[in-house]
Amino acid sequence: MSLEELIKTRRSIRKFSEQKIDQAVLEKIIEAGNYAPSHCNTQGWKFIFVDNQNIKNEITKSGGSHVVKSAPYGILITYNLALSDNLEYKDWIQSSSGAIQNMLLTIHDLGLGGCWICHLPRKKTLAKIFNIPKPYTPVAYIAFGYSQQESAAIPRQHEVSDILAINEFNWPSEKTSTKIRFKRITRRLYFILPTPLKKLINPLVDKFVKKFHN
Repeated sequence: MSLEELIKTRRSIRKFSEQKIDQAVLEKIIEAGNYAPSHCNTQGWKFIFVDNQNIKNEITKSGGSHVVKSAPYGILITYNLALSDNLEYKDWIQSSSGAIQNMLLTIHDLGLGGCWICHLPRKKTLAKIFNIPKPYTPVAYIAFGYSQQESAAIPRQHEVSDILAINEFNWPSEKTSTKIRFKRITRRLYFILPTPLKKLINPLVDKFVKKFHN
């Protein structure tokens, strides 16, 4: 499959079979992440492979997406903040994002499916679960495995001509919707809730999570 085909046919997959992966498959995925660009070539990422169901359950119970516990495998991406000197543009997030995209494309190329997840517990909670020391910080999680079904095509919202400008930003300004403001507030409140309370309300929270075909 060509690079263009990989990019255009990759989908976020949230429903997985129980088929096992080989060690060689995992190493190819991690190697792809390791070859991503990083700020000043710091390569400050560390990747934690997760296949322990108890750990996945704990992530979900502590406020993480239900996809984490339902996927057979996961990769937690962390980055060394001690290497970061560009707080304005959050270079550790940009570097990690490059690695994540490389890994997602490789997962797709290898015949598996993956989902980029930022619906996670608070960082200090994840640090405790995985024994992550400072200055490393969790950035995101990739849930992955062999897909349970054929993925549906997701059309793009815009044509290239709608999103491309030359030399200056030439679109009208937009206001943040009331819906988004509300979601920001409720998400912040959810993050600061104690973990035992999150475990109690998670079944209710899951009812409001957007449902996807894949």
